[in-house]
Amino acid sequence: MNSELESLPAEIVDFPLIRIASDLSLMAWEQMLAWKSLLGASLDARIVDTKTSPNDLVTRADAQIEALVRGYLNRVRPHDVVVGEEGSEALDPVEFFPTDFLLKLHAFDQESGRLLGLGDDEPGAGTPGSPGVGAGEVDAGPRLEWHVDPIDGTVNYVRNIEHHAFSVGVCEAADDKDVGLGQGDWQIGLVASPGLDATWLAAAGRGAFRINGRLADHRGNSAAIPSRRLRGTPPGLSGRLLATGFAYALSNRGVQLAKLEDLMTGYDDIRRCGSAALDLCMVAEGRVNGYAERGLGIYDYAGGAVIVEEAGLKVSRGGSGGPTAAADTQEEVDRLIAAI
Repeated sequence: MNSELESLPAEIVDFPLIRIASDLSLMAWEQMLAWKSLLGASLDARIVDTKTSPNDLVTRADAQIEALVRGYLNRVRPHDVVVGEEGSEALDPVEFFPTDFLLKLHAFDQESGRLLGLGDDEPGAGTPGSPGVGAGEVDAGPRLEWHVDPIDGTVNYVRNIEHHAFSVGVCEAADDKDVGLGQGDWQIGLVASPGLDATWLAAAGRGAFRINGRLADHRGNSAAIPSRRLRGTPPGLSGRLLATGFAYALSNRGVQLAKLEDLMTGYDDIRRCGSAALDLCMVAEGRVNGYAERGLGIYDYAGGAVIVEEAGLKVSRGGSGGPTAAADTQEEVDRLIAAI
């Protein structure tokens, strides 16, 4: 792991898609903290419901965060596609948040009291007040897909385990037949964890980075933003760790456990943190050497997979429910896919 700090490049900080993702993660982070006091060991049914099993949890926080994301993108990127885990109806952030919070969002214009369009062409393009983009106008660019997991690691979140995160990955939209399937070129990924007080982010051709806290907290600072450039596992680090996850359904878990010995060939131990997005970030950082899991949604790996690729590593996306893997070589990714 590279422990040396460097300045987060301006081409990352000023990239409009990153600015949008920063706004989304700021709203998610705020609401995860807001709901936290209502969650705990009681797992109150008014706040928490189950999905496919008692441990596959969904919270009102999940649904609310996704609704705010949809409401934001409906204003800022109305031509794009939003793919979320919960299928929540849009909620307008301007009506939801107080003005002092809205002022932290890149897309909020205090004069008009509205969210304005942000372009996605070059750093600085499409920001409020820039030439060619006025109130309510959108520099649309290519149509994009925003794959959002409002809280990846919901069980951890509910039980006050720090490994949970907001995750978003953005790709160019495919044709109408394959829209929403993550088939286009991936543009950015961002994973933000209140529990770990860290944000991981990457943009195609611009590298992958980790910063402390929220990207939005550094907005307006004249000093450069301290970051760590991610490059995977450094040479000479002893031992090999594999990250993975298991299904909640007992029938699926039995198949996974039967394959575990083969899957772990070449690894000394296994890690299971409960968040696919954070597992992939750990691969990018070099904290683990590989990751493999079957049964994910696209929103589970969307942000983390971009971060892995921009760290110079290899990743295979499994689509909806297929095998997903990441490692330092394509050969090892292929082996993990075959094994899982």
